[in-house]
Amino acid sequence: MAALLVFVSLLTVLVSLLYYISQKKLGYWEKRNVPYVKPLPLLGNYAKYMLQKQYPGQLLQELCKRFPDRSYFGAFFGTEPVLVVNSPELVKDVFTKDFYYFNGREVSDYVEKELATRNLFFASGDRWKVIRQNLTALFSSSKMKKMFYLLEKCNHTLEDMLARETSIDKVLETRDLGARYTMDCICSCAFGVDSMAMGKEPNNVFKTMAGQIFEASNTRGLKMILRAAWPGLFYGLKMQLFPPTIDEFFSKLLKGVFESRNHKPSPRNDFVDLVLTFKNEDNLVGDSISNSKTGKDDKIKLKVDDDLLVAQCILFFAAGFETSATTISFTLFELAKHPAVQDKIIAEIDEYVVRQKNKLEYECVNDLPYLDAAVYETLRMYPIFGILTREVMDDYKFADGVQVEKGLRVHIPVYHFHYNPDYFPDPEEYKPERFLPENKKDVKPYTFFPYGEGPRICIGSRFAKMQVMAGLITILKEYRVELADDMPKSLSLDARTLLIAPREQGLNIKFTRREGSEQRKWVRT
Repeated sequence: MAALLVFVSLLTVLVSLLYYISQKKLGYWEKRNVPYVKPLPLLGNYAKYMLQKQYPGQLLQELCKRFPDRSYFGAFFGTEPVLVVNSPELVKDVFTKDFYYFNGREVSDYVEKELATRNLFFASGDRWKVIRQNLTALFSSSKMKKMFYLLEKCNHTLEDMLARETSIDKVLETRDLGARYTMDCICSCAFGVDSMAMGKEPNNVFKTMAGQIFEASNTRGLKMILRAAWPGLFYGLKMQLFPPTIDEFFSKLLKGVFESRNHKPSPRNDFVDLVLTFKNEDNLVGDSISNSKTGKDDKIKLKVDDDLLVAQCILFFAAGFETSATTISFTLFELAKHPAVQDKIIAEIDEYVVRQKNKLEYECVNDLPYLDAAVYETLRMYPIFGILTREVMDDYKFADGVQVEKGLRVHIPVYHFHYNPDYFPDPEEYKPERFLPENKKDVKPYTFFPYGEGPRICIGSRFAKMQVMAGLITILKEYRVELADDMPKSLSLDARTLLIAPREQGLNIKFTRREGSEQRKWVRT
């Protein structure tokens, strides 16, 4: 009983403190003559998201519609003021032109609190710049082409898995299907290990780790919200966003791969080889991020330790499989709803298979323009991140004179841009034609963000596109897809996860083997 009273007392004090802070900050935008939405106490304008009732991209879309003629407006994420940038011109300033001032993501002061967040995705400033420069070479077009043979083998395994599992049940959950395929791809291409995620074993350790990283639960959702809104409180209470088992697993994985290669780079030229090169040096060296502002050529040294390397390892695994799996599954979902689009893609794929004599090649990335357009249309309708966040890293003044201080949050409403009829007519309709080569010029710059934009654009976008295209070709050369009987045509989106996902149901798709599919199997050498 005494313990309960202490807990209730502490909770009361905590809520009172947050309420006081909230009231103190409510005048932030009014003092700056910036239009804003009147917030609720504590929860601000993001209440439906913070209560896990609404996908944040759709919530911000609703706020943007209140200010159709404004380039930006003010809002509150919990008790914290947020500038929502609502015009392509200002997004360009934030993402590219004045990147130095907006180079960080939110809560940049807290990325060192967990090993799993000490990676390129969460980093900012000089640390981000140095890591980015040193990792960029791994994702060049020439490197992608050299490692495609590994991806080809993964597609052979995908071909086998589809044959095995559709013989048992024609209805497959495509989020799981896509994740198992892309997990195999990233483990092979980045770490040189066979994840066996496409095998028969249900308790696969890589799938277990994936589940811990992208756990979709009320508890994880609440943790993400608390960390984003009140990071000082979150870490002050000794909370962690990710369980320590993730750090331990990837630390052991890297150590094992290092030992298998005798701690020397191999001819594979993969992520592990690059990490081994880093490990054999004391420091990573790169440009200072302030050079773009000062015009100088200052260099920064970043000490290499195991934590730095393991953190990048976790990022490569997580980003390498989940984002592409999401795109594959939503593309199959849309094709199942649009048989005419599927017919065009199948015809294009069949021509490719004949032309290539049943050999999957790296050129598939660029040789199927309609499939490519369909993937981009999927990324428009289901952007990986519905909101992209930035943090003001140094005091900044916009062209119209509005001053924003260091530490302020900036939200880019990606979902709103992608569904804005001024930029994409009939935005609710799935129309791959928008992204055919002859039509791409009509897409206004800084209104479409499939992989982000500016210097922080996704470093692995080439790899993502490569495995998505290859996987869809492998699937559709042999199967037609349609919605399962229990699968609705419209989806509610989950408010509890980092990436876009359906709220309740999986994406259940029926796979029907196409006539002549045996003649379209991949040649294996």
